[in-house]
Amino acid sequence: MKSNNSTATTYTLKKPAIEIPLDKQIDKLFQKPLQRLPVFKDLPRLAGRIIIEKYTPQVATTITSEPSSSSSSSSSSTTTTATTTTTTTTENIQSSDNTITSIESVDTNKKRKSKALSLKLSKDFGELGKDNEDKLEVEPLESQETNENKVWKTVKSVIFKLSELYENEETQNKIKSTFNSEKAPSDYQLSLPQLFNECMEEKTSKVIKILKLIHQNIIYIGCYELKINVPYLMVNLTKDVRGPEGWRINVFKGKDITTVIHTRREEAMDKKFYFEWQLHITLSGKDLDEISFASLKIIDLVFDPSASLQFKQEVSRSLCNGNLFVM
Repeated sequence: MKSNNSTATTYTLKKPAIEIPLDKQIDKLFQKPLQRLPVFKDLPRLAGRIIIEKYTPQVATTITSEPSSSSSSSSSSTTTTATTTTTTTTENIQSSDNTITSIESVDTNKKRKSKALSLKLSKDFGELGKDNEDKLEVEPLESQETNENKVWKTVKSVIFKLSELYENEETQNKIKSTFNSEKAPSDYQLSLPQLFNECMEEKTSKVIKILKLIHQNIIYIGCYELKINVPYLMVNLTKDVRGPEGWRINVFKGKDITTVIHTRREEAMDKKFYFEWQLHITLSGKDLDEISFASLKIIDLVFDPSASLQFKQEVSRSLCNGNLFVM
């Protein structure tokens, strides 16, 4: 029985007749030519959400120390302390009424002069500020960085970072030279293929192999498998969360493997809750040409404050409190 708080749309999603393992589905997509994947279309909008890291194992070191003979012997020795006493004397100084009056008059004159000087300085600085304000020039719009240039810089940053981690120095320089010689494209789907062909070989480039795992078609596989393997999501419709938190991508370079992690956030149609799921893809082999592992899991579940306790319990049971290994 569903709670009154749940207004999610009910629909029917049938399981396929033949279930294909997750890694096999991704590998089939991975083996397709670059031109048949939406990499060039998705890279400009996803580049700002990609985090690239190199795994560096932590080396634990143990430091042992033994007490020295000098420290042990010093414990048996006796020490003496000496204290010194200082005395201070206080003198009372008395002043006559005439002396006090003369001091007050001097202080008054100083205050008057200080006030007059402050007024003069304030006037001078005011005039100076006015002159500077009159001479202030507004930066022309042409010199301000456009949004197209920002996107282009982000795209290049991702490609350069990947090349630094995965390609030799000669290839790195070739990639940077090729992309830096071009201005922000007006159509990435037309310009990027040409730039890639000029500086990278699709069959051998590790940069291209990683980017072939960062596009919308990869997410379609995760979405579909999530719906057909979690009974609650088979009958309760959810939608993507827009914005930077809706889709994040991490690339981890290990010693012999590389892992690409897609993190997606979806919410109920009535926004009573949202959950996050992750798709892990591991590339292995010397040339990163093998999908050796893939997994799908729900990692988080958050409810709206207005959701009832009964509704929370129902969804939590269905999604294992946001900690569910799907496949």
